[in-house]
Amino acid sequence: MNKVTFKKSVLTIFLISFFSVQSASAFEGLSIGLGYNTAAFMGTGKETMTGSGEDTTKPKITEEDGAFTDEVGSAFVEYDTGPVSIGVEYYLGDIATPSNTNTHDNNNAEGTVNTVKAVFKDHITIYANIDMPYNTYLKLGYQQVDVETGENLATGSAYGNVDTDGYTLGLGYNHVVDNGMFLRAEVAAHSYGDVSATSTEDNTKKVDVTDMYGATASIKIGKTF
Repeated sequence: MNKVTFKKSVLTIFLISFFSVQSASAFEGLSIGLGYNTAAFMGTGKETMTGSGEDTTKPKITEEDGAFTDEVGSAFVEYDTGPVSIGVEYYLGDIATPSNTNTHDNNNAEGTVNTVKAVFKDHITIYANIDMPYNTYLKLGYQQVDVETGENLATGSAYGNVDTDGYTLGLGYNHVVDNGMFLRAEVAAHSYGDVSATSTEDNTKKVDVTDMYGATASIKIGKTF
């Protein structure tokens, strides 16, 4: 099963579970909820250009580290199996990096301005919450996300969209109130696989993004049926 099919299957399960709460008696142990997430991400971007210029034997490499923060809402569905709850969480919005603008000097000419940004879309996490003492829980998860590139390059180059996956590890506190309602506070760390994209206009140009990590702090509210 490829990643697109996998993601569609997960979203289908998510939607079926979400709307099945009308017959909650048939889904005892099912929980649904919403989250507010503050996130910080970092990574290393490297652009490699070969086969152009006066010296084609030496690739031109531009490498830069970057970090940014963003906020995004999420919705989740989970099923309590006892000491472990299995769930799916979907980010309701996109996570966008700031635009990175730089100017390259040209010989005997004005510098060229390049602007690059990325948008993380359809972020899905499949996770397990493992009960721990004092109403705390350990969260282990697998995640997938689409990465859309948005660039305005003086060379006319563009880079295609890619996807990546990774893992998350978190710790949370779960406070249960009346009528099955609950409130959670959660922190989590995230790691993502490296991605690579080749220019759609010039296959001698390639961008690699590596060492992608993130951290989130979340407040979540939900109801167990």
